[in-house]
Amino acid sequence: MLLIYPLKSFETLLNKIIHEELVQLKNRISETNNPISKRYMTMKEVACATGISSSILRQLTYARAMPHLKVKGRLLFEKNEIKETVAEYKKFGWTDPDKNWNVSKVQSEVINFEKNKGGSKLIEDILREIVREELDKFSNDLRTEAKKEKTRYYGRTVFTVKEAAEYFRTSPATIYNLIQEDGMPHFKIQSRSFIVLEEAEAFLWRETAKSYATKGNIYWQRILQNLDWEEKETQLMQEP
Repeated sequence: MLLIYPLKSFETLLNKIIHEELVQLKNRISETNNPISKRYMTMKEVACATGISSSILRQLTYARAMPHLKVKGRLLFEKNEIKETVAEYKKFGWTDPDKNWNVSKVQSEVINFEKNKGGSKLIEDILREIVREELDKFSNDLRTEAKKEKTRYYGRTVFTVKEAAEYFRTSPATIYNLIQEDGMPHFKIQSRSFIVLEEAEAFLWRETAKSYATKGNIYWQRILQNLDWEEKETQLMQEP
């Protein structure tokens, strides 16, 4: 069963999907060429850059589910990922003219997601699959032309514990704690620990979403469901 959209809504949806996927592709290509380019910002740095107080930013992470990572008790932000939420807050404040944050609407989306993920797909999922397939072909062609770097293996970035601590704006002790107590993915060569950046980021995003979703936050429940769906799709693609 597919959802039927009015023509104008369908065009808006398609534009939104293509824009989001192109932004993600651009970021992936940028990270491939310069894997250390993605730098996280602290709450204080975001406040200085946006002119929004730390207390408001903290409320946005809860009330608007503004994307962020929790590294133990510290919140980290990526400039491009928070741009939409910050722009919306500056324009509308706490009002919600398009009902993007209406709880009942989001709950309805979650229910529809549960009903349709068993077999039939939402039209948005179908469109995303088509766009992603084409963009993946394009990005794969670009990757084949890229030179391999010493710091990368299988297209991934490897950090020492010290480098991971610098990247995630924390201390080496916190990284060791995440490894030993929270089970953050890593590998060892003799007694030395190494972090695969992509695996560490995926782990932290999932743990961040779980910490809010288990407390009943409907927005983070939706994010966690999307993470689950993307993970299953990735696993299916990797199966022979």
